[in-house]
Amino acid sequence: MWLWFSKLGSPKWFYELSGRWLPWLIAAMTIFITVGVIWGLLYLPPDYQQGYTSRILIVHVAVAGTSLAFFPLMAVAGVITMVWRMKLADMVAKMAAPIGAWFSFLTLATGSIWGSISWGTWWEWTDARLVTMLFQLFLLLGVISLRSALEDQDKAAKACALLSIVGLINVVVIKYSVEWWNVLHQVASPVSLSADSPNGPQFWIAIAIMIVAMYLFLSVSLILATRNEILQRERRSQWVQDLVRQS
Repeated sequence: MWLWFSKLGSPKWFYELSGRWLPWLIAAMTIFITVGVIWGLLYLPPDYQQGYTSRILIVHVAVAGTSLAFFPLMAVAGVITMVWRMKLADMVAKMAAPIGAWFSFLTLATGSIWGSISWGTWWEWTDARLVTMLFQLFLLLGVISLRSALEDQDKAAKACALLSIVGLINVVVIKYSVEWWNVLHQVASPVSLSADSPNGPQFWIAIAIMIVAMYLFLSVSLILATRNEILQRERRSQWVQDLVRQS
């Protein structure tokens, strides 16, 4: 197991292995996104209370749920970097930050569109979930800025790892904010595939498809970005120079 873990930390091995994964991941991502978007935005029946506005939630819930995965990922990668000094883990943590920032921005954007219709307002500062999600976006932008400000990669990795742990705490607050405080956001509805449930099985199946699609999109984006970072950092390595000559 430790041998496999050590091998996984090799940039060269990851680059070669991910090259074999990518076509399958891209194909699966394309299928799930296509099915999810067409089903969720064109064929999903109107909600009994929200009408066709509920279709926005198909994208919003999937993007919002995926956005919460970035700080845990970055925190784990940061700890691995500090304890085992794996360069690949630091590359993953670095590349995850800008992708996570886009996911957080899209979460706020789609949520504001839905809120403008359902709540009658684009933004509400008293809503803890909205504010903590905005704080997550600022933390991710802070990680990106910190990387750019520090020239020493070791110091940048440690500083960003510590900031990622703060972001991990904020993820917990985002998750339970609707239970801890009285906010506009409602408590998560129980998942039910029964035809008698308020949302209906079609709604939950569409959300499940979009969640899988977003995680596949996250995986593809992160792998592509990490591969580019590997080539940048390992550009003086013999295997990268051989790869350039072959191409």
